[in-house]
Amino acid sequence: MLIKSLLPTRYVGPAIAAALATTACAPYPQRIHEQPVFENGARLPAPPATGPGAVAAAAVGSADAQQRRLADQLLVEGNDLLAANDLDGALNRFDRASVLRPDDKELQFRIARLLDLQMRPKEALMRYQRFLTGLEIDKIKAQGDANAKLAEAMALAQQRIVVLEKQAAKP
Repeated sequence: MLIKSLLPTRYVGPAIAAALATTACAPYPQRIHEQPVFENGARLPAPPATGPGAVAAAAVGSADAQQRRLADQLLVEGNDLLAANDLDGALNRFDRASVLRPDDKELQFRIARLLDLQMRPKEALMRYQRFLTGLEIDKIKAQGDANAKLAEAMALAQQRIVVLEKQAAKP
């Protein structure tokens, strides 16, 4: 009703803003930097940081995502060219994708296979070796992780043995 009575006046904008500020928008902050508090006392998370550092962090995140998308696109193009029997074009796309994904072992194998099919033995040999080295490194990492977990379990077992032996020795 208050809004209808204000409509014919000349100051509709400020009048409506004043009316809404006192009634409908009361739970929302009146100042820009004030964080809203819910009825249960919880606060909304702080807005993301602004400034040069935040812009640089966002740019790095978006650059990584952009590189992943570009590598995916290059892989799709390479697969299409390989299906069309264009080995040179497929090798070009896979090689460019390998620059964006240097740790992708499957990609290294695909490049080695293409080089092998193109009768380029020295280059194929290097790529096959790179592929196998990458697999060995992954295997060593997996064994190291498993051994680390096993070492933790062994240390815990030894600690428990000491505690249990002391408990059993008490009369």
